[in-house]
Amino acid sequence: MKSEFPEFVIAWHEMAQICAVIFLFIAVSIVLFYLIGYVLGKKRTSIYQYVSEKEISTLKVSVLFVSLAIVFYTNSLLTYAVKTANYFELGAQVFASFMVGTIFFFIVKTILDVYYPSILEKKLTRIRFKKINHPVTGNPMRLLNEEEEDVHLTEEMIEHENIFAYDYDVWIDEITNEKIIEKYDVHHTHRICSKCKFRTLKEKREEIIEKPTLTSPGILLKFYECSYCKHKEKHEVKVAPLDAN
Repeated sequence: MKSEFPEFVIAWHEMAQICAVIFLFIAVSIVLFYLIGYVLGKKRTSIYQYVSEKEISTLKVSVLFVSLAIVFYTNSLLTYAVKTANYFELGAQVFASFMVGTIFFFIVKTILDVYYPSILEKKLTRIRFKKINHPVTGNPMRLLNEEEEDVHLTEEMIEHENIFAYDYDVWIDEITNEKIIEKYDVHHTHRICSKCKFRTLKEKREEIIEKPTLTSPGILLKFYECSYCKHKEKHEVKVAPLDAN
């Protein structure tokens, strides 16, 4: 067995390099497929939704495969750098390589969980509020503020905004008075945690604690949890009476 071991080390070294390349290729492919979906997005609202739902999760999966590539590549280097002579040394090197990849993964994952949501929020803001021209007239459009836009929204739309289910932007062509109303799902956006002050507070579930009737509003309780410090919050929002819905 001892005479066969050097050949096994060489085979392991070559296999580890191949695995590292494969995992790195998968990581790059995942990001490329995400970018293709981003570039091919036609409507601003769909691009916003796509980015808010998929960007962080895509990066996490990609980082996982990069970490695996680091494990195998590091191990392939160690087998020759340390001049592996027995199975115990090889096992120790595999373990050390695994720890390097694991540390890398959790460091980057922490950055994505804690710091990246703020970066993503700025990116989503740029997507959402980038100035547009009317698709027919070509005239520049103006974004209405919260008070101005309520005139153009239905009661159902206003209620959606009140319970933070959806958000609406109203753009108007001031020359022709043509308007465009854009609808945004805000469930996937993070709020600022009141404890750690990072933008890591995510809605987990909601519960109706007082059902609305035909004449009186109801109360919806939303539960949030911080992905960084695990702080939990809950906020009450009013639900419009059934006749308004």
